[in-house]
Amino acid sequence: MLTRLDRALGMDLSHDGQRQPPAPDDIVVSTTTECPADRAAELAAAGVHVIVLSAIPREDERDRYRQAGAEAYLPMSTDVTQLVDAIRHARTAV
Repeated sequence: MLTRLDRALGMDLSHDGQRQPPAPDDIVVSTTTECPADRAAELAAAGVHVIVLSAIPREDERDRYRQAGAEAYLPMSTDVTQLVDAIRHARTAV
């Protein structure tokens, strides 16, 4: 998936392990398991743009993430186009 995103966005994407911790204006794409809503709130408060992927999207969970400052909450099964759009939107906020 990273290769497809690299091509679609025209940029080199790092992944977990290459660059930690995230810095202000970074874009973090993570799952609900790896980034609970309270962690998303911490990242958003630090100026990090958070995009969350959920295996089983639920409205109440989406609301928690949006209130926490996540810029997008998408189903994990989302097609690459939706994810690219969310990342582009986050980039324009930078």
